[in-house]
Amino acid sequence: MTKRNNSEGRIIQSVERAVKALLLFLEDDNELGIKDFSALLDLPKPTIYSIVNTLTVHNVLEQNPDNSKYHLGPVVFRLGLQYLRHQDFLSTMIVWIERLAFRFRKSVNVCMLISSQVVVVHKVDPDEVIISYPNVGASVPVHNTANGKVLLAYSDKKTRDKVLDRCSFDSSTEFTIADRELLEEELERVRTSGVGHNRQEGVIGVSSIAGPIFNHNNQIIASFSIFGSAEYFKENSDKLAAEVRNTAHSISRQLGYRGNEPGL
Repeated sequence: MTKRNNSEGRIIQSVERAVKALLLFLEDDNELGIKDFSALLDLPKPTIYSIVNTLTVHNVLEQNPDNSKYHLGPVVFRLGLQYLRHQDFLSTMIVWIERLAFRFRKSVNVCMLISSQVVVVHKVDPDEVIISYPNVGASVPVHNTANGKVLLAYSDKKTRDKVLDRCSFDSSTEFTIADRELLEEELERVRTSGVGHNRQEGVIGVSSIAGPIFNHNNQIIASFSIFGSAEYFKENSDKLAAEVRNTAHSISRQLGYRGNEPGL
């Protein structure tokens, strides 16, 4: 069954329903059950089963075996990365990110906050780096990573509260900030200094410094972090922080940001 839109041609109803089902994940829920889809879309369960099953077969959705609910699948993320490759902000960032990585011979990750998760969308490794984690597409903890802190610090309060409400605050090392109140104090320091630090909070022996990327609407759209041995970062903290801050400012200005310069 189809509907006709006079200006844009036909709309296929089954496709429209599938799209509306996917758009539900833009709201607060990370997982939805058949009953949830049925209630939110005002459709009978048999129809929902058909839609969800089709999307699952093609890896657009995945089912959680623990609760039988559904979340977005890997195909959605791959499509998102393909979209990002065509965006001006990523191509603009790459030049600056590569410059930072090869100047200090350290790896640099670019992350975005996607559905309450900090996801790696790009990375640069110097030639001598043999193994580097995390890989593009991986999600990293929000509370014990420099990127996570920066993305949270400059997000709006509603987004920040939603992410923190879902945060487990697991302790990966003795240095992990595993308390919401303490983390919010840390986020205030990020906003004051313009950079975020990870001081062996995720992995012993590894530290990082991150900076925010703002768009022409003065909104944070991504972050990037340079990381390496904790000893090196302790000895060169001020120099690295200054370069991260300057790089963040340069990228943001090139993207049209005209707000206040954090940390200056």
